[in-house]
Amino acid sequence: MSEASNSAPAPEVDINDVFDDLLLTEERLAEESYEQGKEIGSQQGNVEAYHFGYHRGAEVGAELGFYYGVIKGLGEIVVPKAKSLAEEILKDIEEFPRFNDLEQDIVERLVKIRNRYKKLCALLKISAKFNKGNELSF
Repeated sequence: MSEASNSAPAPEVDINDVFDDLLLTEERLAEESYEQGKEIGSQQGNVEAYHFGYHRGAEVGAELGFYYGVIKGLGEIVVPKAKSLAEEILKDIEEFPRFNDLEQDIVERLVKIRNRYKKLCALLKISAKFNKGNELSF
């Protein structure tokens, strides 16, 4: 007896099954590649976003610190009609969020403090100019 007669016949392969396997393989590879690219992009985006947020936060902190220092430095020199405004600004700065809080509009609060500070400077007839570190001029 020959070996061919002892072995089971090879199952017949349907061409549609072959195409389905090819299609599923392509979809699986596309999905894996998408997930891999998404993960890499997310990591790079997080690093960039962190650095942007850190530097922007440092700029806002420096600006608010400047306002706070000027008002504290003025101390008792502040005229009575500007005293309550100065106290409001100090309170707003002290209550300014130090961490990211999606419930609060940080930009709106910053604009409010800036406007109050400019008003205070106008009442006291002093310069309201805040020079950022890279904008110093002599």
